[in-house]
Amino acid sequence: MKAFVVVCLSSLLAFSAFAHDGHDDGGDATTTSPHKGDHTGEFCTDASQTICAHLHFLADVNTSTEGSFVAHIETPDNQPINNFKIDMWMQMGSHGHGSAPFEVADNGQNHYTITNAWFVMPGTWTVRIDFDFNGVHQHIEIPVTAAQ
Repeated sequence: MKAFVVVCLSSLLAFSAFAHDGHDDGGDATTTSPHKGDHTGEFCTDASQTICAHLHFLADVNTSTEGSFVAHIETPDNQPINNFKIDMWMQMGSHGHGSAPFEVADNGQNHYTITNAWFVMPGTWTVRIDFDFNGVHQHIEIPVTAAQ
């Protein structure tokens, strides 16, 4: 009987390991994706709390339709940035998954409209923003959760 219980528990444990999709859901299965009109909080560079960014979503975030959002970089006195680059990354255990290249429109005043943003898998994606400000390279990461 003891062997039967051990086999059942081992099988259950093995099955549960394969049942998880391997993506980070932030530990909360009820996490929802941003909706059209939502904003993220402010995320700042490691070097300065006066150089920050946030996202404003132009479409619902999900795994089946194109995402679009505006990235707004805030600098002291709204000074302009240079060399803006953006991508998305999802870490999945020991490897990661990137996104297809975005289409980026510079709207001026450090606002950039991002289209062709595909959150192809559910979980937490990192929107990585790189730019130069006053000749110094800056990097900001903003987490975005994509539910199914």
